[in-house]
Amino acid sequence: MGIAGGDVGKAPGISIRPATASDADVVGYLLADAAGPLAAPIWGGGSIERTRERFAGLFACWGGSDDHFVACEDQRVVGVIAHTADRTDPWQSLRASLATMRVYGVLGSMALSWRMRHMVSAEPPFVRNSYSVWNLAVAEEQRRRGIGTKLLRHAHTGAREAGALTVGLEVLIGNTAAIRFYENAGYKERRRRESAGLRKMTGAPGLIYMVRAVKDDDQAAARTPSR
Repeated sequence: MGIAGGDVGKAPGISIRPATASDADVVGYLLADAAGPLAAPIWGGGSIERTRERFAGLFACWGGSDDHFVACEDQRVVGVIAHTADRTDPWQSLRASLATMRVYGVLGSMALSWRMRHMVSAEPPFVRNSYSVWNLAVAEEQRRRGIGTKLLRHAHTGAREAGALTVGLEVLIGNTAAIRFYENAGYKERRRRESAGLRKMTGAPGLIYMVRAVKDDDQAAARTPSR
């Protein structure tokens, strides 16, 4: 749901590789930023610092993640993205549940599940041959260099290689900068869903599901405005 700034540049000197457990601290920091106003109220008990620590702990427990990738400059992580053809893998779900129990504890996990009930997905049911993108974020001081665009193109390549017909993602209603970024990358709104509980807890009214045809080339992404 988070979004990094991007521009028409090709982010020279930036490489992308699979994320590993050793990236946990910086990835945790970036994922907390990616979650935006949802981060502290839902995952951090009201504290953004605690959110970053917990995200880092979750990522370390996973031993990295098969679907997360990091952008690096001189071996320093400056951005992250997650993308996959299947977010319903039971093994991944089990790993996530065990990691949550380890980081939050039994009671904390129950409280997290209670708060998460307000995170109503805007993704339409029974979406077929679609590829999922989430957790796109770039370090604040590294934005406007095209890193976000490069990470998104990495996801588009993954979608083509997986044989998907569309790429889908969710973004917060009202996050105009992120919506504009994705629109310039060829995404269009397909569905939105509001949640009174989410608004009350975080101030965010709900989520928008955006979709892009895989057959579209990346010329649209090249029109991404500087941010």
